[in-house]
Formats: sequence, C-alpha cells, structure tokens
Amino acid sequence: MSYDDVRLWQTHFSIHRALESLPVPEMIGEEVQNTPAYRWDGRKRSEDGAQVVITIAGCGRIDISGREFELSAGKCFIHNHNDPEVCYFYPPRAREPWRFLWFAFFGGNTRQLVNEINRQSGYIFDVAPNSAVVKKLREFRNYAGAVQILSPFEGGNLVLETVGQICSPQEVHPNSYSALTVELQNLIAADPAADLQVEKLAARFQISREHLSRIFYRETGITLHEYIIRFRLKIAVDLLRRTRLSLKEVCARSGWMDYSSFYRLFVKRFDCSPQSIRDGGKIPDKTGTL
Repeated sequence: MSYDDVRLWQTHFSIHRALESLPVPEMIGEEVQNTPAYRWDGRKRSEDGAQVVITIAGCGRIDISGREFELSAGKCFIHNHNDPEVCYFYPPRAREPWRFLWFAFFGGNTRQLVNEINRQSGYIFDVAPNSAVVKKLREFRNYAGAVQILSPFEGGNLVLETVGQICSPQEVHPNSYSALTVELQNLIAADPAADLQVEKLAARFQISREHLSRIFYRETGITLHEYIIRFRLKIAVDLLRRTRLSLKEVCARSGWMDYSSFYRLFVKRFDCSPQSIRDGGKIPDKTGTL
C-alpha cells in the first residue's frame, strides 16, 4: 500500500537558512490506517527526529516499554522516531479505521526535548479533536502538496508552540475556564512590568480575587502570584543574556519596582546573582523555578 492510499493530505516545510539551535518542522499530515500491517517500531527506525500524533477518529494502540495503551479519539502521543521503547500500530481486531493527524520535526535539541517530556510527563496526552492545537495544524491542509518556506524562527515557534500547547494543563485538562486562563497569560505576557496585583486582575475580569486564584490554580497547578513571579524572572534572565541593559533597567522592565527586592528573590530562586548570569553563568537546574 502506497502513502497515496492512506494519506489524506500532507504539507512539507523548508527552512531558509536554518539555525542549528532551533527545531525544524518537516511535515504535517493526516492519514487513515485500517490494516494490521501498519506498525512502526522504534527499534527498527534509524532516522533522527520526532513527531506528534493525535487521534481524530477510530483507535490505534501504542506499546511503551512493554505496556500497551489505547489511542482513541482525543489521545495524543509524542516520541522520538527511533525510541526503542515505542511501537505504535493499528490494532488487529479494530472495528473502524484509525484516523490521525501527525507533525514530524527534527533538528536543534529535538531529541533531548522529547526525551525530557517523556521522562517528566510521559508519552500520552489528552488533546481534543476540536482543540486549538488541532485546528492550527489542520490549517496546513490548505497548502497540501506544496512546500511552505519559513524562517528559522517561524519554524522553531511552530514546533515549540505545538508541543507546548499539547503538554500544557489547558490542553490536558480542558474546561470552561480555559479561555479566562489563556487571557490572563496573554495579559501577563503582553506587559510583565504592568501592575499585576491579583486583586486588580480580578477586578478587571469582574470576579473575586479568591475565585480568580482558584480557577488559575486548578488549570495550571500553580498560583497566579507564583506564575507572575516565574514569568518575570524568565523575562529578567532573557534580558540579562541578550541585552546590555543595566541591572536596574532589567529589574524595571521585568516588573520589579525595587532592585533590592528583585536581587534578593533572584538569588533565592537561582542561587546566583543577576550579574553572574550577565557574565555568562548558568542557572542551576531547579525544577519549577521558571
């Protein structure tokens, strides 16, 4: 059976002057499988790269380290192509075709990124067939049969945003408050130096501070106050590494009014000073800091 028989559509990507540090999108496609002959075993694959696979309808199965899991509609898995622990296939006694969307990518630190995701969060995620990430990937069927030429940053963002959405609490545990949480995150990202007191954010959305905090914590796993701190620290680290702004300017642009408070928190979180990051030092690997 040829690819033309099973692939409903596919879109290829080409990156103009790719950067070694960024992941590169290879192909996005959608296909239907209905024969037990369909089987991909990581132990028999030598190619580099990774992929995301999202079941749209029907059901597939995946074997991870000797344990089998069902891939029904709304189930997604992320893996490196040549991961010896992974084998996915069309079930021998399935009653309907397995229809799935897939996104293959490579380059940069793809292997390390996917290994870390699998180690920390597993291989399988819940992604509704009508979710934002599926809608975004399916938009590329408008370019089926053509090659999409992207800049290194457009390509890298497409990969990282897709993986990030799949692994985020909003996609894993969708609920009626997700739109509010996303709007809050966008608001914080748009101006991290703004007055982001939880009370004022709650007033903006015309709900109580307690209710807003409860919603945000339920969907993200951390408090809104902690999320703001982590985001501002992330901005500060980025400014220290990529600009020559003074330390006080970095402090102000990342949302702190008082440098001494910023300095104390930075040292407490990272066990190093802002200046040490400016001088090229590395942040210790402390889970949950950013």
